[in-house]
Parts: sequence; structure tokens; C-alpha cells
Amino acid sequence: MLRKLMKHEFRATARLMLPLYLAALVLALLSRLGDLATQHIAVSGFNILDLLYGIITVGFAVALIAVPVVAFILMILRFRSNLLADEGYVMFTLPVSTHQLVWSKLLVSLVWFVGAVVVDALAVMVLAADRAFFQALGDLLPTILNNLTQPDQALLGHAVGYTAEFVLLCLVGCILCCLTFYTPLAIGHSFDRRKMLLSVVFFFVIQIAMEIISVVGANLLFPLVNDVTVSPALSIHGGLWGLILCAAVFAGVLYCITIRMLHRHLNLE
Repeated sequence: MLRKLMKHEFRATARLMLPLYLAALVLALLSRLGDLATQHIAVSGFNILDLLYGIITVGFAVALIAVPVVAFILMILRFRSNLLADEGYVMFTLPVSTHQLVWSKLLVSLVWFVGAVVVDALAVMVLAADRAFFQALGDLLPTILNNLTQPDQALLGHAVGYTAEFVLLCLVGCILCCLTFYTPLAIGHSFDRRKMLLSVVFFFVIQIAMEIISVVGANLLFPLVNDVTVSPALSIHGGLWGLILCAAVFAGVLYCITIRMLHRHLNLE
């Protein structure tokens, strides 16, 4: 049933996100072509080509910012409108658990966040791509292949570990980001009045509580960790796993609160 919920969520959000992704890539390509045109077509004074290039460049900059911003806003709006507003009457009568409802939102939002990063990275690459870029890429690929076929085992192991840990940290961080908004919304909508105002208040309360816990925890753990003698490489691994564990703990606590509020205290009136 989770797959069906995610399919419905993708259909509802893809009509906005996919055209936005496409617009960012097309504008990046047009910006690159416009840049090449202005470099090779020498025209004195102001002309229509300069005007079009300026418009396309501004549009590309706006699209580059809009991709992650819209994904972020859509994450909040879909949770509120689909579960906490009038649609909630229908969603909570479906033969699905509250866990499945929340996870469908989390996973779809996670996909759009990852897509936003990939699309923005591709758009910047398209804009920056020139002969020097492809020459540098051509010089880099043989080096990478050579390191993979004749690797320094320790260096390769650390590189793979850092990459995997960083990706995991980003994924857990995205889920935590979603829950830092889901939880105050769920708490605020358990009241009869001023639901959005209370949601904003609880958002700041949760942020302050997380900051205090993080600072206190860091101050308690740092002396213990500082006494342990390890190599710099292992220190980086430990730091990344510490961040992952911290984000996972916060996400787990917020998730439990969200489920509790939706399951026991949600007020749709």
C-alpha cells in the first residue's frame, strides 16, 4: 500500500517538479548557446541578441534557485494540505497506517530533493562546459580508472567510505529536514484555534531544543573523543558517523512525535 501512496504522491507533485527540472536544463543550454553566440558574433553597441541573452541568463538563475526552493515548499504544503486539511478526512479513512502515510511523504520529498541537487549540478555543468572543461575531464578519467585498476587499498577504502558516509548523511539530513516541519505542523494542528501560528511557535521551540541538546552533547562527548588517539582519516570517519547518528536520533524522536500527534491528537475541524 505504501507503493500506491507514493505513486499517488508522485503524480500530484510531478506535474510541477518535472517541468521545473526541464526548464532549468533547457535554460542552462540556452544560456550556454547564448554565451557562445555573444563570443563569436561581434556586434557593436546594444542589440537584440544581448537582450535575449540577458533575459535567458536571468531566467536560468531564477530556475536554478527555484528548483530546490519549490521542492522544499512543496514538501511542506503537501504534508499540510494532504494530511492536516480537508483532504485528511479522506486520507485517514484509507486502509493504511499512519506510518505509511508519513513515509510516503518523506520518501517522495527525498526523491525530489535528490533530483533538485542532480538537476542543478547538471545545469551548472552544461553552463560551464567548454573545450577546457572536456579536456580536463578527459585528463581526469584515465587517472580515476588507473587508481581503480591499481589502487592504493587504504586510500581507496577511505575514499569509498567518505563518499558513502557523506551520501548517507545527506539522506538522513533530508529526512530530518522534513520532520522538523512535519512535527510542529502535526502538533499545531492538534489545537482548535490558531493552528498555523502554534505550528510556527512549536517549530522554533523544537529548533531551540535541538540546538541546546546538540551543544550539550558536543560538550560532553568532545573531551572523551579528544582523549582517544586515532589517525586523521579515522577521525573524519568518526565525525561523519557522529553526525549521522545525531541526525538519525533527532529524526527518530521527531518521527515518533509526529506519528503520535497524527494518530491520537489530530484535529481536522
